[in-house]
Amino acid sequence: MASAELRRLHKLHLIDLALLEIRKRAAALDPGRKTAAEIATLQKQADESPGKKLQTELIDLELQQKSFDDKLKKYDKELYSGKVVNPREVEAIQKEIAMLKKQRGNFDERILEIWEELPKAKKGLEQIEFAIAERKGQLAKQHQAALQEKSKLEAEFKQRSTERPVAAKEISPGLLARYEGARQKHGGVGMGEVAKNKTCAACGTHLPERVIQGLKEDKMITCESCHRILYYSEGIV
Repeated sequence: MASAELRRLHKLHLIDLALLEIRKRAAALDPGRKTAAEIATLQKQADESPGKKLQTELIDLELQQKSFDDKLKKYDKELYSGKVVNPREVEAIQKEIAMLKKQRGNFDERILEIWEELPKAKKGLEQIEFAIAERKGQLAKQHQAALQEKSKLEAEFKQRSTERPVAAKEISPGLLARYEGARQKHGGVGMGEVAKNKTCAACGTHLPERVIQGLKEDKMITCESCHRILYYSEGIV
C-alpha cells in the first residue's frame, strides 16, 4: 500500500483530474452548432427558392405600381389645374402619362402572372420555412441545455477549486513542487497510477520489476518514461 503522503498526493491528483475533466466537458459544450448550420443552409435554400423570388418580385412591382400611380395623379393634377396652358407642355405631359400607363400595364400583367405562379411556388417555400421553424425550436432547447450544463460545470469547478488548496497543504513542499513540475510538463497530470498489467496508466510504459518492488516498499518513484510520480493501490502490484 502506498505511503500516507503519497495517498494524500493522490487525493490532490484526483482533484486535479476532476478539474481537467470539467474543463474538457466545458470546452465540448455544444449550444447547437450543427443545428445552427442546418438553419443557415435551409435559410439559403429559402432565399433562393422560386417562391421567395416571386414574393420579392411581387413586392418590388407593387412598390413601382404605387410610384406610377403617384406620378399619374401628379400629372393629372397639373393638367386640370389650369396652370399648364402651353400646348407643348400639355402635349409633353400627355405623352408622359401615356408612357406611365403603358409601363403600369406591363407591371399589371406581370403581377397577374406572379399571382398565378405563386401558390405552387409557395408550397416548396412553406416546407422549407416549416423545417427552419422546427430547427429553431431545437436550437433553443439545445442552447438552454448547454446553459444549464455550463452552470452545473461552473458550480463543480468552483467546489473542486475550493478543495484543492486544502488538499495541497497536507503535502510536503518538496513533493508538492515535484508534482507541480510534472503537471506543468504533462498537461496538468502529474501522477501516473499503476495499472494491473504493471504499466504507467498515464503513458502506457511497462514498469520493470525493480520499480514495482520499490513501490511495494513505499518509495517515491517516477515513471522512467514520462517522469510522473507513480502511485499504486493495494492488490494492483
